[in-house]
Amino acid sequence: MIEKLMNGEKLAPFDCLVKPFLPIIPKKLLPNHLTFIRLVFTPALIVYLVAGEYRISFVIFILLAITDFLDGALARLRNQITEWGKVWDPVADKLLVGSVVAILLLKINLVLAVLVLVIETTFILAGVVNKVSANPIGIQANNYGKIKMNLQCFGASFLMIGLFAAMPVLISLAQIFFYISVFFALISLLKKGI
Repeated sequence: MIEKLMNGEKLAPFDCLVKPFLPIIPKKLLPNHLTFIRLVFTPALIVYLVAGEYRISFVIFILLAITDFLDGALARLRNQITEWGKVWDPVADKLLVGSVVAILLLKINLVLAVLVLVIETTFILAGVVNKVSANPIGIQANNYGKIKMNLQCFGASFLMIGLFAAMPVLISLAQIFFYISVFFALISLLKKGI
C-alpha cells in the first residue's frame, strides 16, 4: 500500500527504504542540497572518466547516485518539494547518467549511446518547453522514470566495473540495463513524466 503524505503526494516505493533512516538524517540537510552536490560534483566524475580512472569514477558515481536516491525521498517525506528541485533534480540526473553514456558507452555501443542520449535530451527539452509554455501540462517524475533512472545507474555502474575489472560480461550486462531503461523511458514519456 502506498501512503499519502500531508500535501497529497504519494510515497514512491523507494521512499519506504529511506523512511526508517529519517531520524538520523540531519534536518538541516535539505533535498536541494543533495541535488546541488550532484550538479557540482558531476564535472569531477567527468574528469576521472575521461582520464580512464574507472575505479575512482565508480566511487564518485555511486556517491552521486545515492544523492539522487535520497533527495526525492527526503523532499516527499519531509514535505520539502520546491520549484527549484523540480527543475534541477532531473537536470542533475540527466547530467550524471549522460556523462557516463557520452564518455564510456559511446566507445562501446554507438547506437545504444545515441539512443539513450536522444531520449535524455527529449526529457530535458520536454521539461523546458512545458515550463515556458502558456499552458503547462504538469510533467513530473513518475515511477517509470524512476525505474529508468535506476536501470541507468545499474548500467553505468556495471560498465565502470567491467572496464576497471576487465570483465566483458559486466559490460554486456550494462548494455542490457541500458536497453531496458530505454523501454521504461518511452513509457515514462508516454505517461508525461520525466
